[in-house]
Amino acid sequence: MPVQTLTLRQLNRATLARQGLLEPLPDEAVARQVERLGSLQAQHPGWPPLALQSRLPAAASVVDLNRARTRKTVIRASLMRMTVHVVSAVDFWPMSTLTHPFRAIQFRAIFKLDPDTSRLGKRITAAHAQVLAAMEDAPRPIREIEGLLAAQLTGVTIPANRVLWRHFSSAVPLIQVPFPEETYGRARYLPATQWLPPPPSGMPDPDSAAAHVAERYLAAFGPASAEDLAAYIGRGRDQGRWRAAIESLGERLVDAPRPPEDIPALPRLLARWDSLLLAYGTRDRARVLPKEHQATVITRNADVLPTFLVDGLVAGTWLPRSGRDGPRAELRPFGRLARADRLALEAEADRLLPTLWAGAFSRYPGSD
Repeated sequence: MPVQTLTLRQLNRATLARQGLLEPLPDEAVARQVERLGSLQAQHPGWPPLALQSRLPAAASVVDLNRARTRKTVIRASLMRMTVHVVSAVDFWPMSTLTHPFRAIQFRAIFKLDPDTSRLGKRITAAHAQVLAAMEDAPRPIREIEGLLAAQLTGVTIPANRVLWRHFSSAVPLIQVPFPEETYGRARYLPATQWLPPPPSGMPDPDSAAAHVAERYLAAFGPASAEDLAAYIGRGRDQGRWRAAIESLGERLVDAPRPPEDIPALPRLLARWDSLLLAYGTRDRARVLPKEHQATVITRNADVLPTFLVDGLVAGTWLPRSGRDGPRAELRPFGRLARADRLALEAEADRLLPTLWAGAFSRYPGSD
């Protein structure tokens, strides 16, 4: 296959096209729309609805992402980079196959213990049965999971830093189950095998899972490299696997939008932690997020502020505010913002802010 070198602007337009930020996503099932976007970064459950709505037509009704989660066609779980994502149920098993082993690696690194063979690891493993039995009755928050485990470990010295939770979640793939009081930092969990049926053809092996995820990733975030794909997954030192997965796609690699670089890109609001800004290695984020603004947008504590695009590039951050006349967006441009662009962004805010859950308005630097 001939190699084509793309300019930064060509990369920008191709990426925006795949992300529904040049032309909106088609009117189809929510799960299929999420698949087209690859994944929605979702540390706060209130932000993924806005991330999806920003890619839909202006006249589209407000997306009910929570309903899709309740119907189990879309799920919320800790996956890529061991951070929380919303993905389609179809994509969960391949993604979990590749990312869940990272939790055991993290456990070993933090506690200098093997979660399976160490004395403490074996004791905690034996206590898992009590938690799994309790989960048959209802989803459980972390504090209850830790309490159930601790009750089985009397007389055992338990290290700090959430060793019980980290051990359990490294052994059992979990789903964050939707419930009315769900908000930032408050989740309830069930084993993935209890919430979702197993894949029709059985659990994927790592190589077939890698091919599935590579195709989904490139369709959503390409053109991109094996290094970008490894960064998206996290702890991605095994780039040989990703190169092999990409090569296995063959001609499907070029079957994706390549719009001309001069096609207009309208102003857009992006969500907090928007996946568009995090799906690449640091070097390649410049296709959307200029290097000189990366430290402002992606803070030292790994927060990713809500941003807005002008001509396809991040041109500032924004904050949701509660006003006398309803919610509004406080725009914080990096430079001069043309009046037409400001008006377009304010119109986008009027359209998108009703999708934000009230709790999503807090926890910002400088927020009210």
